[in-house]
Amino acid sequence: MFTDIWTARRSALSLSKTLMVATMVISIGAQFAVITADDFDGDVAVINEYDPFA
Repeated sequence: MFTDIWTARRSALSLSKTLMVATMVISIGAQFAVITADDFDGDVAVINEYDPFA
């Protein structure tokens, strides 16, 4: 969990490029988290999505 959106975005982009999977930055209250697109179930607000193949 991150409290800074920029740190979450950098982590998501880095993970996306390293793992070659789509990642998402999601908002949970006042904090942010990074998940893979496979783990997304639609219950949270997506802030950014990073696709290494786009």
